[in-house]
Amino acid sequence: MPIVVNIAKDDLLSGLASLQNISSKKGTIAILSNVLIQTGNDCVELTCTDLEIGLRCTLPAEILSEGSITLPCKKLFEIVREAECSHIHIEEKDNSWVNVSVETGNYNIAGMEHDEFPNFPEYDTDKLITVAAGKIQELIEKTIFSMANDGESQFSLVGVLVEKIKGDDKSMLRFVSSDGHRLSLMQEDIGSQLNDIEIGRNTLIPKKGVQEIRKFCEGMDEISFSFEEKQAVFKTETSILIIRLLNGEFPDYSSLVNMINRDKFIEVEKTSLINAFRRMNLFAEDKFNIVQFMLDTGKITLSSQSMDIGNAREDIAVEYEGEEIKLGFNGKYFIETLSVMKSDNVKIFVSSNESPCMILSDKDPEYISIIMPMHL
Repeated sequence: MPIVVNIAKDDLLSGLASLQNISSKKGTIAILSNVLIQTGNDCVELTCTDLEIGLRCTLPAEILSEGSITLPCKKLFEIVREAECSHIHIEEKDNSWVNVSVETGNYNIAGMEHDEFPNFPEYDTDKLITVAAGKIQELIEKTIFSMANDGESQFSLVGVLVEKIKGDDKSMLRFVSSDGHRLSLMQEDIGSQLNDIEIGRNTLIPKKGVQEIRKFCEGMDEISFSFEEKQAVFKTETSILIIRLLNGEFPDYSSLVNMINRDKFIEVEKTSLINAFRRMNLFAEDKFNIVQFMLDTGKITLSSQSMDIGNAREDIAVEYEGEEIKLGFNGKYFIETLSVMKSDNVKIFVSSNESPCMILSDKDPEYISIIMPMHL
């Protein structure tokens, strides 16, 4: 039967907005740029997929005639966004043409039969556990920036590694990311229910999937999730997100974490340090953002220079007595790490002119950031 529905503009607009990043991927299969619209019990389901990520959201609607159709997702979103109305009427006509009518006008869009749309992945609802959405968000916020981009590094570094860490009194969900030049590790206590899900030795969520999970959690109090053999599943009351996991081996990061000497550290005020790095980056070369980091008695000296612009230098007072340590770092890496840390003060562990730098803080006890030095 031809689909005919009435739906609130704000509901439809919100649903279509959540699908844009998935449907916008350019590819050879034309229907993947469409949204599948299906009727349910006093609701419509909107589904998009790029064959790597699938997202389905359920919206309340008045169903006048049951059916299903696919329409260009971006164009439908633009029409709904610009419409000056409170409700949208969608009615399928002959040959998969669909009329979208509002209070002030009508729009006719060429659709495609729903039979050509890929099947939405199946998943096991019994394996889902529910946690505070804020915990998933924090895991992502503290690791997403140090993931490699496609083509930049090894295939296994273009995703985040997910691990289950069981301690004596805690069950931790851990996210680890690295682009080969830095490493971020964040873990959250999920509780004993974490024991109810299985997480493989190399469970890798692709970067685009991590971005979609972050958006999926926005405005949510709780979220349900599970990890199956080839996919990650995230669910709310009205939406379901399924992400195909990456194949590959994440490097052994534990040896890097354990090799850093934690006996000595300097403590520095976070805001002063991040602002100083931002000013140094104004003079750093664009490609590598190299900032010289020199630790000497009573101070950290940051400096940078550009052949075309000039140079900059700043001193930050710290309590330190020891040999001079001079390193080069990508200033952007420090800025991104410090920006997600909660403490007013951070601890910097660096023991030699060639050693990696570890950054910790008291208010982020489950977060570790490691930044590798650069040759000056």
